[in-house]
Amino acid sequence: MLLQYLRDHRQLLFLLVLLVVIFIVVFALYQIPAVPALYAGLLFCVAAVPFSVRDFLRYRRRHHQLTQLCACDLVLPEELPVSKAVWEQDYQTLVLRLCRDRENLQEEIRQIQQETENFYTLWLHQIKTPIAAMSLMLQQSGEPDTAALQQELFKIEQYAGLTLEYQRIGSIAADLHARPCILADVVRQAVKKYAPVFIYKKLGVVAEDLDRTVVSDEKWLVFIIEQLLSNALKYTPSGEIVIRSEYTDGAGAVLHIQDTGIGILKEDLPRVFERGFTGRNGRIDKKATGLGLYLCDIVSRKLCHKLTITSTPGQGTCVSIHFGRQDVQVE
Repeated sequence: MLLQYLRDHRQLLFLLVLLVVIFIVVFALYQIPAVPALYAGLLFCVAAVPFSVRDFLRYRRRHHQLTQLCACDLVLPEELPVSKAVWEQDYQTLVLRLCRDRENLQEEIRQIQQETENFYTLWLHQIKTPIAAMSLMLQQSGEPDTAALQQELFKIEQYAGLTLEYQRIGSIAADLHARPCILADVVRQAVKKYAPVFIYKKLGVVAEDLDRTVVSDEKWLVFIIEQLLSNALKYTPSGEIVIRSEYTDGAGAVLHIQDTGIGILKEDLPRVFERGFTGRNGRIDKKATGLGLYLCDIVSRKLCHKLTITSTPGQGTCVSIHFGRQDVQVE
């Protein structure tokens, strides 16, 4: 410990030795007897001993305290030794900042883990419903209803796909490739996937003015439209779903998906994009998860798009995707 102390204070020791040498050289140049110089140097060294011993004891005590803290499994910021030197205070400020950053990171990780656990718990309960329905259909006497079985199988595929997309949401930024997309082609992909559901529920679909080009990521835009169609189909017992686009000089291109379903209560509209929020419709449909619109909102914001919803209970809902003024209108 003493050697380490001397090593840490070698610059000060060198300065003291240099000071004594300067005194001796000056005395010699002026032909002053060496005895007074040596006596003065000796007195200086004797006077410095108590201060050096006190500083060494403080140095050893501080080292011992820090060594004990390093051996602990958990160290709280308030347990750090009191700092007197400015540079020590700066180091402690830095340590406290690192502790806060670590706590914030741990809290973010905890929230992500909790959200993931909640999602998979909800997903497991959700996917059990179509599996149980298929099992019941197969156990009934006679030929099973093939169309109904296909619908339940389609739901399972939907839930599996939603889980895959949920896992990729965190790294969506690296997967985005924005380029011009023709709305008609994008909408056609989504409608084709849900064609069996339209037929099974005997719902009509109307596409209007979709020969328009927008700047987006085609794959993720298809995902958004699919989720919006899924919601529209789920809450529309009869009627039709209208998909149309328009262009305004102020707001750019907008894609509307309008259904004739049960609608959304006015007090539920501000919260429809919250994770897990299902509102009154979710209480009617016990299988609702409140994840579809949540994921759509996240993806839309990553794409610099905006989602808005207008609805009238009993008359239907219209969800709009605002692409912004950077989009291109095809004449």
